[in-house]
Amino acid sequence: MNEKLHKNISLLSAFSIAAGAMISSGLFVLPGVVYTKTGPAIIIVYFLAGLLMIPTIFSQSELATAMPKAGGSYNYIMRILGAPTGMVAGFASWFSIAMKSAFALIGIGTFLTLINPGVPEFQIRLLAAGAAIVFTIINLFSTKHSGNLQIIMVLVLLSILTLFLITGYPNIKMTHYQNFFAKDRRAFFAAIGMVFISFGGLTKIASMSEEIKESGKNVPRAMFLAFIIMMAFYILVITTVVGVLPHDALADNLAPISTAAKYFAGKIGLIMMSITAMLAFVTTANAGIMSASRVALAMGRDELVPNYFTKLSDNHKTPYISILLTGGFITIIILSLHIDYLVKVASAMMLFLFILNNFSLIIIRNINLRNYKPTFRAPLFPYLQMFAIVVYLILIYQMGHIILLLTIFAILICLGWYYFYARNKDHSQSALILLAKKIADAKLPADTDPESIESELFELLQHREEIMEDFFDKTVQSGIALDLDEKMDKDEFLKLIAEKLSPDIGQSKAKIYEEFIEREQASSTNITEGVAIPHIIIPGENRFQLALARAKEGIEWEADSEPVRAVFVLIGSIDKRDTHLKALMAVSQIVQNDEFFKRWEAAENADDLKSTIMLMPRQRHSKSA
Repeated sequence: MNEKLHKNISLLSAFSIAAGAMISSGLFVLPGVVYTKTGPAIIIVYFLAGLLMIPTIFSQSELATAMPKAGGSYNYIMRILGAPTGMVAGFASWFSIAMKSAFALIGIGTFLTLINPGVPEFQIRLLAAGAAIVFTIINLFSTKHSGNLQIIMVLVLLSILTLFLITGYPNIKMTHYQNFFAKDRRAFFAAIGMVFISFGGLTKIASMSEEIKESGKNVPRAMFLAFIIMMAFYILVITTVVGVLPHDALADNLAPISTAAKYFAGKIGLIMMSITAMLAFVTTANAGIMSASRVALAMGRDELVPNYFTKLSDNHKTPYISILLTGGFITIIILSLHIDYLVKVASAMMLFLFILNNFSLIIIRNINLRNYKPTFRAPLFPYLQMFAIVVYLILIYQMGHIILLLTIFAILICLGWYYFYARNKDHSQSALILLAKKIADAKLPADTDPESIESELFELLQHREEIMEDFFDKTVQSGIALDLDEKMDKDEFLKLIAEKLSPDIGQSKAKIYEEFIEREQASSTNITEGVAIPHIIIPGENRFQLALARAKEGIEWEADSEPVRAVFVLIGSIDKRDTHLKALMAVSQIVQNDEFFKRWEAAENADDLKSTIMLMPRQRHSKSA
């Protein structure tokens, strides 16, 4: 049985993880390279690249709130598109995050050489590897502490960047913005593909959704907050850098922000912004270790990789095997490899991952899954997602034939691993297979759902709402649920429910009906407007059952009261009186909730009525009640 991760990441921590994954080489290194290709139009390049992230942010937000589970994109793609595609998605996610983290740590060297040009490359790599080991250890001990550290680092970074903007603004020269679109148009559009990668870390917070408090609300909030705030900083900082530095000083500059700071604040400005850049690289590495390790954990749960990747530490409930693997891989890459091509392949794999992510949303929206209940719904579907898929394919192609071939080779390696290792494992049926079956068989009911997917979705809903299952939930799950379309009176309903209960109770439907009538004559069970709770004592021992009924047209229960729309039928033996009273208390709490009738009426069918009741907030009792 899979162990649960602790929900100990706050909204601020989630925001810091997302923002920290964005403040890296995309801001501190890349602008100088891109400026060479675009000139001052780099400002528009970053703006357009940010806009191209919006479809994936929408898709990730919806899927993350519907399936808040470790693994992020991999988890959704696995459930929706199937195990082979999930294998590719998992590797693409883990590899791209880990490689970007390694690249960020090595990037520290660029700024060390500004402060001390004589630092040997090997020492730079040792420092980067040491940082990787430190953050691996921090992640081993506590996600909460790691998240708190991330908050501090990101707030410090944003504060220093704000100071840079305030002090740099008076030194901007408007002449530097002349000939805004002087460069070649093809180079302009190619630069968008390069810059787009700067925003790639934004969606990695979805990998941590299982550990985020109130994930249904906080995952999309963290993503959109990070996107809006970091988009503003990207545009403002780059506008300031272009306005401060002359063309010759900015073109091909690998430390443009630090150089700009030196122009108006001297050596102190250079050192401060260089230290800030190194801190930014560290936040990216820390966020990368956190999120990449959760991908390996999720793949272990699905038996795509060995099961020991799912092991959690006894004291801290962190996936220590996955964290060690990720941290070790990053350290080895830093010490041994030149990662230019590998980073480009990682970027291409990330774009491929985003394609699968958007395609997954298209598939899931075309299948009737009753427990697919995201708290955020992506707008403009499906046109926005289709547009994103086309654009991402173009961006991959623009990276060059070598990168394209290496990406295809990596995908084939993943599929080979799946074929030889995971092909015969017991994987749940994917939503894509269900859609194919529906297309092939027009007679298949529209509401036919793969049971394994529905079951897992419901478990994820419970986890998202932080609901612990108790005796009442189990009673609801095993009981009868009726969804009635026709209008009826109380007698007709009691005869119907007596007929449904008779086989399980072992009494005639006439006898059960008589007992219900006697109970109603003693006092009405129409306890509140629109709700009735008929209940009787049955012979025997250790017997308790609950039945639900929704009357869409209403049941005329009492002459002077409004029709009943929700009925909770309780039956039990005399020795189960305590359970009976606890069940009455649970029902009372549920129907008094302001959202009850809204959710009750929105349920799609009888099974969904059960899910609605089990997901309603109330005081939980022990499972042994």
